[in-house]
Amino acid sequence: MSALTNMLKELRERKLWPIAIGLIVALVAVPVLLSKNAPTNLITPVPSGALPYSTGTTLPAISVQTTPASVKLAGRGRDPFTPQHAAVTTTAAVVATVSTSSTPAGAAASTGSTTTASSGAGSSAAGSSTTSSSAGSGSTSAPAPSIPAPSTPAKPAPSGLAANQAYQVSLAITTPSGGLNTIDSLTRLSILPNPQQPLLIELGALQGGNSVLFAVQRGAVVSGPGTCTPGPIDCQILSLAPGQTEGLSTQTSTGGTSSVALFQVTAITAHDFGSAGQASQARQAASAQGRKLLSQAGLNAVSLFQYVPSIGAIVDLRNLTVGGS
Repeated sequence: MSALTNMLKELRERKLWPIAIGLIVALVAVPVLLSKNAPTNLITPVPSGALPYSTGTTLPAISVQTTPASVKLAGRGRDPFTPQHAAVTTTAAVVATVSTSSTPAGAAASTGSTTTASSGAGSSAAGSSTTSSSAGSGSTSAPAPSIPAPSTPAKPAPSGLAANQAYQVSLAITTPSGGLNTIDSLTRLSILPNPQQPLLIELGALQGGNSVLFAVQRGAVVSGPGTCTPGPIDCQILSLAPGQTEGLSTQTSTGGTSSVALFQVTAITAHDFGSAGQASQARQAASAQGRKLLSQAGLNAVSLFQYVPSIGAIVDLRNLTVGGS
């Protein structure tokens, strides 16, 4: 109580008691006045009509159809439980109808069967070339057969050459327009089907004159009776005998194949020159562009086959024995 008495005494001495009384009255009067003037209904009533909305772009009306619509589909009906045959792209059927001549005896050819691997399933014949494609994944059919079968079988080339002789390779290959391009004397290391689309490089005749070897570039796919090294899955060297027709395709980005051409070694012959010097010059002739492309190809199997100008043919180093054993 002494504190309150001292405060009142100090207010009287300083003549501040009127101000203190006014403050006390204001503290009591203000809440009373505010409570009397405050609105009793603070909730805004909801209008009975529709709520107002923006008058912007009118939205399209949505109509819900509760009854199923009747749609007539064109085409023939099919039982969904009937298994469908997978579409497989291969040039084997075309090759079978085109090539009717038999392989010469002793040729370095395959067993004559071509296996197509589709969707990662299937088996392949040892040594035969294959086409790897995915059913329905962008693969295209092979070009129409346009390489006629020879009327008479080509004469087998001599197993060895005389000093004034050199092997000559004749080739036939289809063109994109459906025509046929025939080459009577193919320069060694020529690029096929053309330098603008380098898929194969002709390496020359194999020793014995029974077949011609081709270096298969990356991205190229061959299919037919030819023999592949090291194998059909990774074909780097293709061996093709006269009369055998091979399909040439490219791999697509979808995993399928796109057919490019059909080609065939039509003949391997020994050409006579006027002198041994002319024959030696012919044996050493090769395409500079093909030589450069072959050096950049990075094909390991190429080292297994060496061209020897002295004999005018390719020697299969796998057949060589060490120490005469």
